[in-house]
Amino acid sequence: MSLPSQSSRSARSSAVHYRRSSNSPFRKLLPAILVAGALALILWFALIKPKSTNATEPSAEQANIEQTEQPVEISNASPNRSLPGSGERPNTQEEVQNTISNQSTQPITRPLTQPETSTSLSTNTPANNPQSDPSSLLDATRNQTNQPTQQPSTQPSSTANGADRLRLQLDTAQRMIDQNDRVAARRLLSQTLNTRDLSQRDAQRLRSELTAINDVLLFGPVVAPNDPMCEEYKVQSGDSLSRIASRRELATHWKLIQRVNNIANPSRIRLGQTLKLVRGPFHAIVHKRDHRMDLYHGSPNDPASWVYIRSFNVGLGEDNGTPVGLFTISTNKLENPGWVNPRDASERYTPDDPRNPIGEYWLGLDGVGEYASLTGYGIHGTIDPDSIGGDQSMGCVRLADDDIAMVYELLAERVSVVEIRP
Repeated sequence: MSLPSQSSRSARSSAVHYRRSSNSPFRKLLPAILVAGALALILWFALIKPKSTNATEPSAEQANIEQTEQPVEISNASPNRSLPGSGERPNTQEEVQNTISNQSTQPITRPLTQPETSTSLSTNTPANNPQSDPSSLLDATRNQTNQPTQQPSTQPSSTANGADRLRLQLDTAQRMIDQNDRVAARRLLSQTLNTRDLSQRDAQRLRSELTAINDVLLFGPVVAPNDPMCEEYKVQSGDSLSRIASRRELATHWKLIQRVNNIANPSRIRLGQTLKLVRGPFHAIVHKRDHRMDLYHGSPNDPASWVYIRSFNVGLGEDNGTPVGLFTISTNKLENPGWVNPRDASERYTPDDPRNPIGEYWLGLDGVGEYASLTGYGIHGTIDPDSIGGDQSMGCVRLADDDIAMVYELLAERVSVVEIRP
């Protein structure tokens, strides 16, 4: 019989043996499965995950390409602007003015003595004729850049389009006048006058419309709002019209103040009286073929911006004696001048002599640049009104009595430009 201690030890030993012997084959393979799973995870992170990351994130080269193309896409997205005149007809005053200001500023004015033709625009408007273009004044002496010459269309539709455009601008100017904005109307019509596709009749109509506007704006007694040519002035102690014109540096004669303010006696102005002043300078273009002088206002250095004022009929030199050239008004500007016939020194006329053939006013001309050798010429009146429109002078430019008085008041010494064209 065994002892208790011996039997107890034997039971535990058998129990332990039973647990070890009950292990299944799956449990023996479990470590291998775990190892294989770990290896699979390692392979997945090493191979599959980087590929998916590269598919969603751009490379450095792709990023540089996108940054280079982006400004191009932005610039292409900006709105396209059509050229003036390529879209619909402008309806507002501002659009009409912008359209006109972007057109060529080289006008062609036809001689009033030529017959009208209606066949095509090219019959009446040679593209290389700058006769009425203020912007061509200083080309020879100031080396300005010539505008490219454009051949006018010979299609009848061009004339129709020009007529439609002119009617539109005239209607727009009339609306401006109805709204009491004659300054804008003058600017618009003056720019229109400087376009290339005008017939003789259209140019004359524009000059007539502008003359009527300036009779109110410039020569009337009222200063229009925003008029760059005019200003108001209150008479101060010790003032006279000549002192006012000098002090304000008007570049016009003091008699123009008397004219626009309807002053009967220039020595009788009142302290505190409000006067209208007209500020120059003014310039003249003489068209020999038309026997016409056109007056403009503006800077002598920017003829393209000149604003048309009015025109006068003139008489010129016999045998084509009036020279073509560029001049300024000299300091030899005289009222009630005496005169000695340069062809016969014995023929002399004193001031106040009613027989004096040059009339009441004389404006000497100084040639400019290549025309500096042209001396002795001038603009003056006449006692023979029938000579206006003809060629009877010794080479000077003649005007009727009332016209020469106005020109005398507008053109200033050493400032005003005078160009004589063929």
